[in-house]
Amino acid sequence: MRDINTKWLFLFIVLFLIYAYVRVSFNLSAIEKPRQTADTTSYLRVSKRPLLDVEFWGSGRPFVFPLLLKITKQDLTTTAEFQLGFSILAWGLLALAINASLRTPWLKPIAFGLILILSLVRHLASWDFAILTESLSVSWLVLFVATGIWLLHGWRTDKVITLIVIGTFLAFTRDTNAYLLLMLAGLILFAVILLWLKPRALLIAASFVLIFVLNNASADLGQRWIFPLNNLIGRRILPNPSAVAFFESCGMPVTPDLMKLEGEYANGEDRAFYTDPALDSFRTWLVADGKNCYMRWLLSDPLHSIGESLSEFEGLIAFNKMDLFFSRRYEPLLPWRLERLLYPTHFTLWLFAALTVTALIVIWKKAWHLNPLWAVYLMLCLSIFPHLFITWHGDAMAPERHALSVGLQLALSFWILVFLIADQIFLHLSSNRSS
Repeated sequence: MRDINTKWLFLFIVLFLIYAYVRVSFNLSAIEKPRQTADTTSYLRVSKRPLLDVEFWGSGRPFVFPLLLKITKQDLTTTAEFQLGFSILAWGLLALAINASLRTPWLKPIAFGLILILSLVRHLASWDFAILTESLSVSWLVLFVATGIWLLHGWRTDKVITLIVIGTFLAFTRDTNAYLLLMLAGLILFAVILLWLKPRALLIAASFVLIFVLNNASADLGQRWIFPLNNLIGRRILPNPSAVAFFESCGMPVTPDLMKLEGEYANGEDRAFYTDPALDSFRTWLVADGKNCYMRWLLSDPLHSIGESLSEFEGLIAFNKMDLFFSRRYEPLLPWRLERLLYPTHFTLWLFAALTVTALIVIWKKAWHLNPLWAVYLMLCLSIFPHLFITWHGDAMAPERHALSVGLQLALSFWILVFLIADQIFLHLSSNRSS
């Protein structure tokens, strides 16, 4: 990264300390009483298994959050304290990384402050006080982006290792994050083929693919995909006659007992998907062929699968019911109107379209030669929809919560674009005045 002037560094330290103080002091009561849900019980159960137990690493939950619970000895207040502290650190490093990528002096403190303020919106900050994976997932993603920017300012082995390690923790916090790494690996491979990146970048792409494979193996070992697939069958397949016919052609036993679960989640009707003896043949089929059949169904009508995801875009990003997951003692730090300016939740499909068109222009102009931060913008922007697609079609239960990282990608893409355009405009004006 470019050297940061000592005067600016002092200002950034002051701003960061104020930011950290605000985040800690304004929600001390929420730290003492974090929110628990039914999922919390599952994570606590996994966290109590011995570290050498295979089921700790390949259970019904990815291992990162149970590992945190184990480290904190299942003390939920300490867990919330760690989540908050880790979030503060991650956002501070991202603000510093973006700041170091800008060349207009007066824009640096504005960008630094705006990134820190962005982290205060309730869509992001409220999760630090919930005993779920969302806080860690957001923080790892933020740290992952910051490390990626750091690497783009100069290839070094320690930076590459750091990025890969952070990517591993990101993937094993939420399974959908592993798919994000796979998408990024594809983009890196594409860039190498077109000679936009040096072949050494394939090391990172290969590492991301390996992380995905390991995550997928862990998910298979713990059969983590069965619960969400049952959600999808109950909520989206059984109510759809054409989908039922397709799944029947795949060998799914369509019986009156199964059809009774139309509209139900996996845990509905006293967990009938798991316990009803009449559904033994269905469960056998699900384990053997259910996942492949579902993927084939999505691919059988890609326009419908894509269109369905796009139609849910704004609702998923807006996440209007997220207060159901708040700690009852959580107090939002920003006014609602300011949050709407910082974190887009309206007309997001149009915003996404504008960001995508801009990304195509960036590719045409090869703008990353002017500033490597453009490459980060491209990676974030071009993976938004594939990430949303995986999220929407990956589970029918609480898809808005699962799409939290997608909303963060959209917000970061938008603000990085704003900073880069402002930086370019004022550099151009400064150059014209000088000449």
